[in-house]
Amino acid sequence: MPHNDSNPSRSKLRRSTGRALAGLVAGAAFGAASAALALARVRKAPPPRAAVPEDRRPWAAAIDLMRTGVCLVDEANRVLYANTAARALGLVDDVEIVSLTLRALLAQARRSGRFRDAELDVPSPAVGEPSAVRARITPLAEGVAVIELQDISELHRVERVRRDFVANISHELKTPVGAMQILAEALKDAAEDPDAAARFADRIQAESARMNHLVTDLLELSRLQGAEKLPDPEPVSVDRIVAEALDQTRIGAEKKDVTLKVDGVSGLEVLGNESQLVTAVKNLVDNAIAYSPERTTVAVTTSLDGPAGPAAESRTVRVGVRDEGIGIPPEELDRIFERFYRVDAARSRATGGTGLGLAIVKHVAVNHGGRVEVSSMPESGSMFTLMLPARSLPADAGAPNSAAIDRAADA
Repeated sequence: MPHNDSNPSRSKLRRSTGRALAGLVAGAAFGAASAALALARVRKAPPPRAAVPEDRRPWAAAIDLMRTGVCLVDEANRVLYANTAARALGLVDDVEIVSLTLRALLAQARRSGRFRDAELDVPSPAVGEPSAVRARITPLAEGVAVIELQDISELHRVERVRRDFVANISHELKTPVGAMQILAEALKDAAEDPDAAARFADRIQAESARMNHLVTDLLELSRLQGAEKLPDPEPVSVDRIVAEALDQTRIGAEKKDVTLKVDGVSGLEVLGNESQLVTAVKNLVDNAIAYSPERTTVAVTTSLDGPAGPAAESRTVRVGVRDEGIGIPPEELDRIFERFYRVDAARSRATGGTGLGLAIVKHVAVNHGGRVEVSSMPESGSMFTLMLPARSLPADAGAPNSAAIDRAADA
């Protein structure tokens, strides 16, 4: 029996849906609109011999590839069309609008006849933070409306990190400044007591050194994270990097009676900036010393991974720093390279740590085409490994470290 298009209600819905789809394609603001509109115009040409199935029409394929969620609903909030991105956000399904908040916004948009823009929190299906979604609703004729949905969870996360960074900076700077103010007042009152004055002066010096360390780390991290180009890379000896890093951390190790040990392959080279690489290894050794008990050992090892021969260019230099400290709980491993994040905040502040050392290591590694990894268990120590592309393959790659490195470790 032939299909009857004379039903006024059905014809009205078809006209309304057709106008809505045309408006959707013409008004999509995220880059696919022009292409979709062009494809829609092509459809006005003489029809092909066989009709294109509804689910394979060009506009549907184009809109379904968009990262922005797009949904078309009728006056009863029934879903006429929803692309993959819209359904993935959990606010709509194939049949109806799931979110009550989104339904309320639709009603407001229809009453006013103007578009509505709002941010919605979408509960996570699992335990975790809700997703943030920006919704823009544009009412069309006869109750039909277009909904555009954009996941802005990452924008919220970045803003939260920025706020936390500012708050942490304020706190970290306020602490030594406040301490120095109190100590200066105490020093003034202790003018008649040389011993007390000397103690207060020592404390002021320590607090000022801590603030200077913090500011220096902030400037270094800002430079590493910014658009500033890495200084002209040069061949750098890994032996020299390790020796310099140990030399800069030796006093701290001696204060805690921590033994520094060096082992591994000598003669390795990487391409980069020696100052930054020394800073990265120094920060790893400093961190290992800070979290190690007294009379333990911090071991620095160097090795070369990857195929030999013609493929030597793809080899990786590994600089590992192992301690016998308190270890890191598994749930903390993903966060230890964040700025100001501390597994043990009290211990870090007691040792003068800024909470920026590992973040600097991560950015130095990335800027040199490498990465940094950590393996650890509570009460079993930790192993941090800085991995960098090898510049060349030494002839004695299998030999132990040279006597020069051993002398540097014992100096």
